[in-house]
This record gives sequence, structure tokens and C-alpha cells, in this order.
Amino acid sequence: FQTRKAGAQQDEMEAIETPFSWFVAGQMVSLIALAVLAHVSFGMAYWQSALAVALSFILAVVACRVTGETDTTPIGAMGKVTQLTFGAINPGNVNLNLMAANITSGAAISSADLLTDLKSGYLLGANPRKQFLAQFSGIFIGTVVTVLSFRALVPSADVLNGQPFAAPSAQTWAAVAKAMSHGFAEIAPLKRWSMLVGALLGIVLTLLPMIFKKHQKFIPSAAGVGLAWVFEWNASLMFFLGALIAWAVEMKSKKVSDEFTY
Repeated sequence: FQTRKAGAQQDEMEAIETPFSWFVAGQMVSLIALAVLAHVSFGMAYWQSALAVALSFILAVVACRVTGETDTTPIGAMGKVTQLTFGAINPGNVNLNLMAANITSGAAISSADLLTDLKSGYLLGANPRKQFLAQFSGIFIGTVVTVLSFRALVPSADVLNGQPFAAPSAQTWAAVAKAMSHGFAEIAPLKRWSMLVGALLGIVLTLLPMIFKKHQKFIPSAAGVGLAWVFEWNASLMFFLGALIAWAVEMKSKKVSDEFTY
């Protein structure tokens, strides 16, 4: 009876969950379409598109974890990692640098946003498969509306250099692409060492909670430390005060619970 009941529950879950075969088929079709479009539009080699997609899997995990911990998706950071990678592989090609970063960061950011949507759906009791189909249909509708609207508002790139669209985030991406056009050799030694130290610190802060599981709550979050360097001081202060208040409430609740049990 228990086996039959467990089998029935499994069938019910499979009926509402998204099949893994959809993921595999979608990845293959998307990879081929993306590689062709990038090659025709921007002259990217097919292996470079494949590398950008492969990087997106790694950075998607990072983006999802940071979003889960801080409720902030690191849009710029995800793109910068790809820009640094392709700046070292193919220095001097600004278009390739920007387009590869766009592929990777776009996929990573979409993963984090989709994870947030799915969690909200689970909390509200929504059907995951229907959520996926709604998101999938939005890809085509959103692409058409976004491209046509952007084309109407921004007829040429000159509009993005000042009024009415300053696009500061796009200017930052362009500045990094130009800086990487000559490879890592043109980056100041202090900046290269800073990137190395930051990368090693992120790895260490990620591994420490796995090693010291009993004391992981005392180990700083790698995502929190990283965001502290890009946020203004008042945002970091609010993060700290929020965590402090949450800790105080937790300690108070634990104390009341202990007294009640006693």
C-alpha cells in the first residue's frame, strides 16, 4: 500500500513538474540558435559562443546563490567575469567582449529571476509546469516588444552617450571592454593583484562553511562581502542593522521558548 501511495504521489509530482527532457531539448536548440545569431551578427566563432554558454552555467549558480542570500542579483559582476575571460582569450575585440558578457550575464540573471518566480509560485501553490510555459511564452513576446521598443527609442548608439538616455550601466560595460581590448597586460599590477585576492577570498569564504559546519553562522557571507564593495556605505549599514535586529529577535524568541519549556 505504501509503495502504491508513493508511486501515486510521484506521478502527481511528475504531472506538474517540468520534465528534464524539456531542459535538454531547450538547451540544444538555444545553443545552436545563439551560436548562429552571434556568428552572423557579431562575427563570434561558434566555440566562443559555446564557451559563453558554458560560463553561464557556472555564473548562474553564483547569481542564484547571491540572490537567495541578499535579494540582490549581481548583474554587473556576472558580466565583468565574462569580459575579463574573453579579454584574455581575444584581446582587442571590443564587440566580442561585450556580446559574450551579454550572453553569460543575461543567462545568469534570468536564472536568478526565474528561481525567485518559482519560489513565489511554490509558496502560493502554483503549478511549476504552467509557470514554465508562461515564462517560455514570455520569451518570444518580450523579445519582439523589447527589440521594437528599443529600436524606436534608441535609433543610434549616440543617444546612449548623454540625454535622454545616459545608460550609466552600459557605459561601465563599454569602459571595461575598452580596458580589456589590450589584454591583461594593460591593467595596472595593483588591480590585477586586487582581482586575484578578491577571487581567492571568495573561494575561501565559500568553502569555510562547508568545512566548519558547526560554526558556519559566524563566517561572513562571500556574497555579502562582495556586495559591500559595490554598494554605498548606507546600504551596507542597513544590511548590518537588519542582520543585527534579526539576531536579537531570534535570541529573544529562543530565551522565551526556553523559559516556557522550563
